[in-house]
Amino acid sequence: MSDLPDISRYNWSVFYRDSKNGDFYGTRQPLKLREHDSDTFHVVTDTDCKRIDLIAWKYYRDVRLWWVIAEFNNISNPLEIPTGTTLRIPSYERIQMKVIA
Repeated sequence: MSDLPDISRYNWSVFYRDSKNGDFYGTRQPLKLREHDSDTFHVVTDTDCKRIDLIAWKYYRDVRLWWVIAEFNNISNPLEIPTGTTLRIPSYERIQMKVIA
């Protein structure tokens, strides 16, 4: 929860900021998904170039769904994912009902 008044529409939003310089990227409503047996694990490699959009393409065939992976793995800055990080990727079928529909 943020320091905004309870009546603010941003009070329960997810904020994206650069942890180094505080640049603001935007907000969105939180995705409410829990861990599931159908989730896949992905270890970030140098081949991924630390680009979460490329990881989203690999699993969802849609780079615009990078934020699903970021939210599910509690990543506040998608530009700072260290090599070797293990990401939990929710299945496309699960997010389809929450995000795409």
